[in-house]
Amino acid sequence: MIFLCKQELIEIHKKLIDEFGGAHGLRDVAALESTVAVSENRAYYEDADISICAATYAYHITQAHAFIDGNKRIAAATSEIFLKINGGSLNALNNEIYELFMSIAAGEKSRDEVEKIFSGWVKKI
Repeated sequence: MIFLCKQELIEIHKKLIDEFGGAHGLRDVAALESTVAVSENRAYYEDADISICAATYAYHITQAHAFIDGNKRIAAATSEIFLKINGGSLNALNNEIYELFMSIAAGEKSRDEVEKIFSGWVKKI
């Protein structure tokens, strides 16, 4: 599997903020580094597939609040980019994706629940 690095997430964040608005900047470097590592660690130590790793990015980036603004956007974009570079896609409607990330941010979904949802949405291409 190919994983995204911290610098790639920072660049994705910058592009999203430039395009959709919000405040630029990183609030917590350690939190970002942790969210970058957790998906890769799960792949290596738990034999997690691309669906689980994408869900892990989604959950942890949303929860970490590493960026000043746009944490849900960067989490969604990172999950989809990760899937794309690893031969997968997220087969869900925009409103379903929006509702999921809002519920993650509100603390209404556990990581296990997000993984189950992603397992149903992720398709290999």
